[in-house]
Amino acid sequence: MTARRVLFDTLYRLRLPIWDTPPPQELRQLVEGPDALPAGHALDVGCGSGINAIFLARQGWQVTAVDFSGAAIATARRAARAVGGATFLEGDVTKLSQLPIDKPIDLVLDMGCYHSLPEGAKVSYVRELAAVMTAGTPLVMWQGVRITPGEIPAVFERDFIIESVHRKDFPIRRFLVRHTITAHWYQLRRRG
Repeated sequence: MTARRVLFDTLYRLRLPIWDTPPPQELRQLVEGPDALPAGHALDVGCGSGINAIFLARQGWQVTAVDFSGAAIATARRAARAVGGATFLEGDVTKLSQLPIDKPIDLVLDMGCYHSLPEGAKVSYVRELAAVMTAGTPLVMWQGVRITPGEIPAVFERDFIIESVHRKDFPIRRFLVRHTITAHWYQLRRRG
């Protein structure tokens, strides 16, 4: 087991992941707003404790949620017991095509998975996302930490069209102290 996985498992067991926040307004607007996407099948990569996957399932989506942390997946499964429509898989997001993911996928959600990956895994991750998605499928992402200027367009542009980007300060609580992380909300679409 890698040190990274031990760290994430420990944070989930201690209930300390600072990134566990309610579904952002941007996601709510996407599935509840006046131009809401019709419910279909969603893929939540780096799902953590399942907050967003459970939210989507409650909106009528069938959700496959993937995380490499066994502790996160166990937490998500417990939280989703009374909610139908969400399946949680412990797996490697750089090997999505090897996982039992229901298709076609109508929406992909990445709430910080990409930016948490080791540098050497990011290109494989994008390639695997493209492999499981069909042309026109939307990908929505929150990314902030450890992203260099121009990185998202450079890594994603071969397989994805970036439709919009906007900056948002993302409040978090860490050890009872409030912090703000500057993040960007990306809306992309799988190229045809």
